[in-house]
Amino acid sequence: MKGTKKILCLMLSLVLVGMTGCSTQNKPTPSAEPSTDPQETSTALQDSDVDVLVIGAGGAGLSAAVSATENGASVIVVEKMSMMGGNTLRSGGAFNSYDPEGQASTKMDDSLKATVEKLLAVEPVSDAHKQLIEDVQKQYDEYLASGSDSLFDSPEWHALQTLDAGDYIGNIDLILTLTRNTLDTKKWLTANGTTWDPTIRTVIGALWNRSAQTTNVSGADFIAALSTQAEKNGAQIYLDTKAESLLQENGKVVGATITNAEGKTVTVNAKSVVMATGGFAANVEMRVKYNTEWDDLGETIATNNHPGATGDGIVMGEAVGADLVDMGWIQLMPLFPVSGGGISGYVNNAIYVNKEGQRYVNEDNRRDVLAQGALNQTDKIFFVINDQTEIDSVQIPQANLDYMVENGMLFKGDTIEELAENMGVPADNLKKTIEDYGKAVDAQQDEFGRATWGARLDNPPYYAASYTPAVHHTMGGLRINTEAQVLNASGEVIPGFYAAGEVTGGIHGTNRVGGNAVPDALVFGKIAGANAAAQK
Repeated sequence: MKGTKKILCLMLSLVLVGMTGCSTQNKPTPSAEPSTDPQETSTALQDSDVDVLVIGAGGAGLSAAVSATENGASVIVVEKMSMMGGNTLRSGGAFNSYDPEGQASTKMDDSLKATVEKLLAVEPVSDAHKQLIEDVQKQYDEYLASGSDSLFDSPEWHALQTLDAGDYIGNIDLILTLTRNTLDTKKWLTANGTTWDPTIRTVIGALWNRSAQTTNVSGADFIAALSTQAEKNGAQIYLDTKAESLLQENGKVVGATITNAEGKTVTVNAKSVVMATGGFAANVEMRVKYNTEWDDLGETIATNNHPGATGDGIVMGEAVGADLVDMGWIQLMPLFPVSGGGISGYVNNAIYVNKEGQRYVNEDNRRDVLAQGALNQTDKIFFVINDQTEIDSVQIPQANLDYMVENGMLFKGDTIEELAENMGVPADNLKKTIEDYGKAVDAQQDEFGRATWGARLDNPPYYAASYTPAVHHTMGGLRINTEAQVLNASGEVIPGFYAAGEVTGGIHGTNRVGGNAVPDALVFGKIAGANAAAQK
């Protein structure tokens, strides 16, 4: 499939589910007594003893499993769904990281310099923030003195952008743990079978050109590679197997009560537990309960999360004394398909227009700003417009484009007027919008404050797809420290209890940077697995 770019993250994930979710069968654990009667042999999880129990087989859980097995631990992974992957499987495979080699061809222009200088001039909100600004200022001064015209970046600049995008609510120590470990984790993923598109871009809401992408533009690539490696290392993965509650002895988490694939209640005793069950975007009652940001997150708004994202791990953690943090901050993804098709989620060569055929926002803005902007438009709908330049960039096969156009998933026009007619928007408005955008590209500035620039939209044919926002990421969850240990309300470590991924909170603040979710899950999954393996 190398070189073949699928159009929508979800579409590709569904195509690849049969390859990733079905590769692992429920198998007996080492502690299960084999039966001499074939009719009595069960492949479902039985009462077991293990070093590390991982709850959840998404990106965070599988990273923890690989990491724990690499560090000599025996590992059982339980997943309540019938396939592995969670939201990582549904993602577009974007992975933000400082990467000097990958970013070398991206040039630094005046608008990008202004972005850096703006954040460096912000009044510090804490001593840690002040130190972070000083660190980035020193790096930026050295960069300018070097005379380089390649993109400026560093783990600390990534951290400063992440902190700012979350309105300075995020825990700086956790943010720096993330950004200082992304490149090593990316290399670790490569060593464990993940392959990458060589081009670094900017996915929606990423704020900077540091978004690496898997070869197939899908999180399924991570799941396939990690699940294969986890099993190769000896981890046992059980699907249709739901953790119900955690076990504690003298304050230490020592396992879990689990419903196995046969519906029977079993117990797994473990030296440590890694919680990696994801967020709660698919739990309407829970998101309505905690939401403090949006007017309505009830049944009227969809989610693009997998159906298992119901907050189970948060509930289980809270039951053993875990503290919760940032639960009120829930992110909407602006790009939820209405027409059903699309070209890419990259910002560089795209504009967003409303039903009146007019731009209304700088497309490289934060996701919460983009989502609110879309909600303010007629019918809460907007269009992403691309031309042949983006088609060539992401290498979409013509057959895929033709299929989407023929089935009304994508609107096409050999001229702006034809595109407008097919979209159902005023042609004069759209023509002026694209002409004005071309002038903005030439000037590298516009009325909206866009800083990420690609090509003019003057390379027909033109394509557009329609979108509306959907519930996408829950920033709140279990409070952890930089070692991925779960903390109680007093800030004390709950022994034997680790967590990683969207089940945790404290990193993203009020708004998650696009492309930060997968590295969050995989970086902290790797950390959690290693530390859980060392638990006595």
